[in-house]
Amino acid sequence: MATISDVARRARVTTATVSNVITQRVAVSDKTRARVLKAIEELGYRPNLVARGLAQGKTSTLALVVPTLSNPFFAEVVEEVERVADQHDYQLLLSMTHQSPEEGKRHLERMASGWVDGFIVMGMAADITDVLALKDINKEVVLCVWNQDARAQSLPLVDIDFRLAGELATRHLLECGHRRIATIVEEPVQWTRRQGFESALAEAGLTAPQEYICQGDSSFESGYQSALALLALPQPPTAIFAGNDWMALGAIEAIASQGLSVPRDLAVVGVDDISQAAHAHPPLTTISIPKREVARAATELLLKHIQGTDSSEAPTKILVSPHLVVRQSTFRIG
Repeated sequence: MATISDVARRARVTTATVSNVITQRVAVSDKTRARVLKAIEELGYRPNLVARGLAQGKTSTLALVVPTLSNPFFAEVVEEVERVADQHDYQLLLSMTHQSPEEGKRHLERMASGWVDGFIVMGMAADITDVLALKDINKEVVLCVWNQDARAQSLPLVDIDFRLAGELATRHLLECGHRRIATIVEEPVQWTRRQGFESALAEAGLTAPQEYICQGDSSFESGYQSALALLALPQPPTAIFAGNDWMALGAIEAIASQGLSVPRDLAVVGVDDISQAAHAHPPLTTISIPKREVARAATELLLKHIQGTDSSEAPTKILVSPHLVVRQSTFRIG
């Protein structure tokens, strides 16, 4: 592996000159700079990130704070953030808070001590008050897939149009002929999905009875238990819209446990399009979230702020639209 001394010898300059070319802190003539860059390319030299960070007052490290990796949604986001960071010669520090505000605050405070140049914080991973505290100490922060919260408006945000997700799922079930449609959502996290659900029903002149609205916690088990409760109603629904795929898959399992079939007896739609959705039995109709697009947008936005190339006067807001993926957990009735 080539060293900075090897580059200096090849370019016939001092190691200090090589360092100045890399960090750009001291001006170097175009001729000398070209010679150093040619030597770097020929030798395949990779600058030491730590050394370069010390010289520039940066760590070349990004922090990604997520609530959990047990949900494949977040795992796919992590992979893409790391890939984009690596393309820009940044490394990634991953932190999981297990949906605990106290743990989130502790992780943010620890990393803010100087380990990272900027943060991508995902919804449910930390309290907005603790995230705003990072901005108060001049740390760059981008929110990603954040809950509706007026206090978050002062920060750059990459989000998903989850109201549209609720509308798309419900309209699809209505188009399939269903009129008794229930929902399983985690509130307040998935409140906009419920808004979309209720809006689509209202367009069709329908409302969901209160017993058709179940509170989940985004887990498989909560989807399972909620579906059992819905099936036990005097007039159970013919379709279920779940706020995420995990709860939808839990609902399918509960329906099967009662000797019923999806979609013959009940149709089920989820949100996220996690990898397991396409391989469920039956394959799950879902609202696909372009997770990699969201992750890439958040990472590139954070890098612009770190590098001072974002010239927007107001905090940048990027809203990504989901789309419907029809599989075999729904079909047209009547």
